[in-house]
Amino acid sequence: MRITDARTGQRTEIRPHRVGLLRATIDVGEPGRPFALGDLRALVTGDVLARTCEAQGLQVITELVVPDAPGEKTRVLLEAAGRLGVHPPARLSTRHDADASDPATADLAITSRSPVHAGPASAPLLVTGPVTTPRHARPDSGDAPSAWITVDGPDPLALRLTFLEHAVTAPIRLTDDDLADAAETLARWRALVADTAREPSGPPDAGMVQAGFDGLDEDLDARVAVRALHALEARAALPDGTRFETYVRLDQVLALELGRDIGRTPG
Repeated sequence: MRITDARTGQRTEIRPHRVGLLRATIDVGEPGRPFALGDLRALVTGDVLARTCEAQGLQVITELVVPDAPGEKTRVLLEAAGRLGVHPPARLSTRHDADASDPATADLAITSRSPVHAGPASAPLLVTGPVTTPRHARPDSGDAPSAWITVDGPDPLALRLTFLEHAVTAPIRLTDDDLADAAETLARWRALVADTAREPSGPPDAGMVQAGFDGLDEDLDARVAVRALHALEARAALPDGTRFETYVRLDQVLALELGRDIGRTPG
């Protein structure tokens, strides 16, 4: 796996210090400010990293670094991340604690912050792009994750899909229409997966799967894998068993719960 190191601007291969184990630091938040959608995006990026590596036989341990002692704000952020399918971090620490720890233990740092002081200085750094919202969209709470992930709102995984549809470092301007479109897409894919699950299984489309993982191995770019999911809808000649297995294999990393409706009675 390679990233463009935000500190050097150079293409850098991620090399774990310990064979078979990659340690990643997710550095989010600013002192005295609430967490925002950009911080949630960094957590989703770390989750995609872990899922991609684990699908290729590499264990990943993540540490979430926050500016202040973990409290209610951190709990709410992690709760929102969990609704987006993000696995809880193995370790939670403050920025002061992280600065005092051995920097050689981190193989990669992912952050939503400025690269100047983010993450262990010895680790390659990936800076996720900012997430902004129209001022009128959530006038009372702006870009707080809890304002965009509500019980009566669109499927929370629609927000995850929206993040995955953009290059990791690219900015996102998030709107309600974006989430509605993503929720519609997820509903279509889940219905298609549920339908094809009834047919005899077949091998996944190796080319689509490989292309998806190749994209993820370059800057954790999930866009190729997402495009493959769209292409699976359009390839009518593809056997249903192959279509099903390809969806399932790519969703192992994208974590959009495409198999959620398998076995459910329509209506």
